[in-house]
Amino acid sequence: MKRFLLVLFAAAALGAISVVILRARFGAKEMEEDAEEGGRKGTREKRGPRDFSKGKGGLVVTTDLEKGSLLDPDAPGFPLADYVDMRDAALKPWREKLIDAEWEARPLAEVLAELQSAHGLSIRGIGVEGGEVTFRCEQMSALAVLDLVSRLSDLVWIVNLAGELLLLPAADLTTHAPPAYFDLIELQRVRVAVLEDRNAGGAREPALAKTLRNTAVAARQVPAGDIAGLLNFLSQVSEVTYVMRPVENPPTLPALIPMEGESIDVFLGRVLDPVGYTFLVNADSVEILSKEEKEAGEKAAAAREEERKGRIETEKEFLKKEVVVGGENLSIRDLATELSRALDRPLAMDPRSWRRAARYSFKAIERPAHEVIEILKKGTRLEVTLRDGKLWFLAPEDFHKEE
Repeated sequence: MKRFLLVLFAAAALGAISVVILRARFGAKEMEEDAEEGGRKGTREKRGPRDFSKGKGGLVVTTDLEKGSLLDPDAPGFPLADYVDMRDAALKPWREKLIDAEWEARPLAEVLAELQSAHGLSIRGIGVEGGEVTFRCEQMSALAVLDLVSRLSDLVWIVNLAGELLLLPAADLTTHAPPAYFDLIELQRVRVAVLEDRNAGGAREPALAKTLRNTAVAARQVPAGDIAGLLNFLSQVSEVTYVMRPVENPPTLPALIPMEGESIDVFLGRVLDPVGYTFLVNADSVEILSKEEKEAGEKAAAAREEERKGRIETEKEFLKKEVVVGGENLSIRDLATELSRALDRPLAMDPRSWRRAARYSFKAIERPAHEVIEILKKGTRLEVTLRDGKLWFLAPEDFHKEE
């Protein structure tokens, strides 16, 4: 009997030891599976650090958002970044210099010479002979003046590889502009388009529009005359820059009787409407143009809005495509390259996004491309868009950067 009890005791002990061993080997795995299946076994998933998240692919480790948005000094070189740095250096004095200008039918070559002699701003004109400028401003940045003058004259300005600022017809761009210039122009265009997407296609009203509504015109008789005379009058009674698109035969404006307390925008409408002209408020100036030109611009904007809506839907569907992207301690450059390959689309990145310090570790499993993009956004400031067949990685803080 004693022998039987000893055997029974030994079997029970062996069974208990086996249970302990089995729980040690498989218990953790079972708990993990229970957590992933919603805790149906009654277990609870342990919360990890803030920069860890748990999903079907395991842990996702990302750099802190603020640290990941910094620039990595050890990032590999990026050709466009070198051109942007050189261009910024050439434009620095143009951004910092504030100028007053009063040009009426001034030859464009003389305007460029004045910018050089009076303000120390170096620029070279190519094929600008015969052009004229009518322009008035007070304390406007020289770069904003150059933007307006070039746009109104149907010209473009560039910085070449020698660091020279050139003003020339668009037809001559391929002769004088470096390849990086065209890459930068495309980048700027995409930035503007993404900003429109963020604003749901609606353009924000410039702050200057409020100034026009809230600023009264001095109540006095305005004689009949041309638009240049009107701009001269307005520049005397307000601190607003007015420009006009070049026109061969500017209309003669009617004489106006004074109206007490009339705002600038009402006054402009009253004087321009009888001759078929109107005005457009930009960020830093008021542009005088014909009603036909404004209507054409509005139709073009409406067409762009329809295209924008269709493109967003196309992008949304495209980013549902399943991809296998991931790894250990990868930079945003690495993951962007992997994602573009998985989606079979060329990669385009701006210099800031390329240099980000963000790092990521997550398992490479099959998941929609938009989920990968959401992971990337947890570690750095980022916008990703599909445009013109390219996958773009953009820095949001650069959208409003002065170009």
